[in-house]
Amino acid sequence: MKTFGYYRNLFKDYLILKNYSIHTRRAYLSALKKFYLYRINNGLSGSPLTQDQVRDFILERYNMGKSWQTINGDYSGLRLFFREVMDLEWSFKKLPRPRIEKQLPRLISKQEVKLLIENASRYKHQVFITFLYATGLRLSEVLRLKINDINGYRKQIRVEKGKGAKDRYVDIPEVLLNILRQYYQIERPVLYLFNGYKKGIPLSQRTAQMVVKKAKIKAGITKKVSPHILRNCFATHHLENGTDLVFLQQMMGHKHLKTTLKYIRLCTEQNRRIYHPLADMEIKYHM
Repeated sequence: MKTFGYYRNLFKDYLILKNYSIHTRRAYLSALKKFYLYRINNGLSGSPLTQDQVRDFILERYNMGKSWQTINGDYSGLRLFFREVMDLEWSFKKLPRPRIEKQLPRLISKQEVKLLIENASRYKHQVFITFLYATGLRLSEVLRLKINDINGYRKQIRVEKGKGAKDRYVDIPEVLLNILRQYYQIERPVLYLFNGYKKGIPLSQRTAQMVVKKAKIKAGITKKVSPHILRNCFATHHLENGTDLVFLQQMMGHKHLKTTLKYIRLCTEQNRRIYHPLADMEIKYHM
């Protein structure tokens, strides 16, 4: 009988050959591991793989109180494993994909962003938080960013292999470019824009998250703040300032415009600038 390690390696090789990101590979392999542990705990390890087992596993994850994002990720990983790796039946009618929970993105105000930057523990961390907010890049994209990816003459950043393994260019505002030039003169980073504990090694994800968390605590901000929330702030504050929606979609690397549209619901200042065309019409009413 083939072991879990055998199937895990099969799945891992498939994900590598299909060029899935490291983050997605880890998530899908983790889902497979949890599913196999579920089979062992329920005395199913010696039985053939079936979709009914996945259905019961997904239901158990619901009962454990797991979020929609987690359950949806488990579903995607196991569906791929069943259909593409094992060539087994997968009926969408029998096991439908979990419905999306329509939650509004979290964000903080411009004043709170300013407080966050000012309360970072050191200059390097201040620039890092500023960069997250000013570019709207995903944390993984910022951590992979190399010095040579920044073109000061064109005022652009080249983002390699963003979400979906797609490259794109992101504009740099003049104010950020000046900050980065000063940052380079002071910090002298090597290879990566934001180095970790040693030069030439990128800042780790865990450290990056702690940088934001410590600044939030010191600033006295009680709301949840994370690198991704700064990305939400980038989009929302841009829309409030009147930035074109399609341009913003390109900057954020969204595949669909509807993904960018969700930020409109967060805007408050933009709503105050709405001027109804009826106000310009001098209509004579018969009284």
